[in-house]
Amino acid sequence: MSDNANLFSQIYTQLSTQLGIKYLQMNGTPQNFNWNVAPTGQIDSQAYMMLSAMPDYSPIGEFTRSTTRFFDAYKQIFSHVTFKVSPEQQQALTDATNQVTLKQNEITAANSDMNQAYLAAKQNGGVVFASKYPDVSSWLNNSPEAKAYNKAIVDATTAYETALDFKLQLEQAFMPDSLQQAIAATKRPTSDPATASSAPRGWVKVADGSGILRWQPEFSIGTTGQDWRAELTNGSQGAFNITLDGSDSTSNLNKSWAGGSAGYNTFFWGVNGSGGWEKLDLSSSDSSIQAAIKAESSMLVNVSPGAWYDGGFLNELAKATQGPTGQGFTIVSPWEANGPQGSSSLFGPNGILTTGIVQLLVAYKPSFKVTMNDATYQRNYEKFNAGGGFRIGPFNFGGSGGHESDYVHSTSGQNTFEGGSTSENPVILGVAVNFPGGVQPINNNLTAQKEDAA
Repeated sequence: MSDNANLFSQIYTQLSTQLGIKYLQMNGTPQNFNWNVAPTGQIDSQAYMMLSAMPDYSPIGEFTRSTTRFFDAYKQIFSHVTFKVSPEQQQALTDATNQVTLKQNEITAANSDMNQAYLAAKQNGGVVFASKYPDVSSWLNNSPEAKAYNKAIVDATTAYETALDFKLQLEQAFMPDSLQQAIAATKRPTSDPATASSAPRGWVKVADGSGILRWQPEFSIGTTGQDWRAELTNGSQGAFNITLDGSDSTSNLNKSWAGGSAGYNTFFWGVNGSGGWEKLDLSSSDSSIQAAIKAESSMLVNVSPGAWYDGGFLNELAKATQGPTGQGFTIVSPWEANGPQGSSSLFGPNGILTTGIVQLLVAYKPSFKVTMNDATYQRNYEKFNAGGGFRIGPFNFGGSGGHESDYVHSTSGQNTFEGGSTSENPVILGVAVNFPGGVQPINNNLTAQKEDAA
């Protein structure tokens, strides 16, 4: 857990209260909205990486290549549902289930190999490599050396989906209609997305790390980036002011909707330089530090899964509803809908499918002012002046995506550092989440000033 949990919590509480977001997850890796405009029928790969993620069960989350995909978790649910079948058919299903597990393990191994290769290349490449490929996603998307690892992940995923499809085909004759329809909607199209004139219902084209178009389950976003900017620049809708006090240790992220699951690992203060983001140790020895953060405006942008998603069926499954003829579906033991920690759960904080994104929280032209003691100021003065960006919790001010020119800052007196973003691109501060299967979060007695869409 972060050594600035109290400061993260102060931001979390004030954002939730001022903007009325009951189930907020702040972005542990701040990012600007600079997604490319994709051709009709496509989604920019960077945008898709975030929209398709399943947020961690935590008030602070990460949205990277290794983040679990919501669709993958949703589809995995179906491999833990069973029906009344003959002994011979049951053996065939058992064999098919074992193949699904084997292929899942191969996906995990391929991702592990990819991460280890990136870390090794980063260690050997030094500052030049770190500047060119600051994170694993930029390496996968741009480095020729990463193509083999991209291919291994794609091949392992394809093999897993083939095994899962075979298992589901065996079961299909015994499934109730509701489950048949839910599974049919998750079958990946067989046509070539590069030549298809339009996308099948519920699917969209996304370029992989090698630039090859592939069918991916669709996620819809309420407005385009251009609409965001137009609305955010029109007045002070959603303007907010946040104050931080390093001496206040009363805030606690465990009081969030995630309760005791509020684990995360990300730094709070940071400065951007030639080698990427560098953690700053500003508050561990300076309890007098204070900060003020404000944004000219903000808004919540709705996000929803495509036609492949059936939330009503998940709610039915979570209640373990049986069909009227005794041939309905049931959850395979030892799995259960929502069990305690350590159990095999489909939903809930310990489950396969824990959360979903329903909104993005975006802010326009945030700015900051940090006041500290003289020693802290002098120790970090040169980094403040030379940095191409500054980070406070979920806030990025410049230093990302080539937008250093959109960052202004100044030092004054002996203890004040201030600045802000002049970029026309909003900053993505986090997401509002919901809970598949109709499961209530750990802390559901939260209040907010406005009603949110979760």
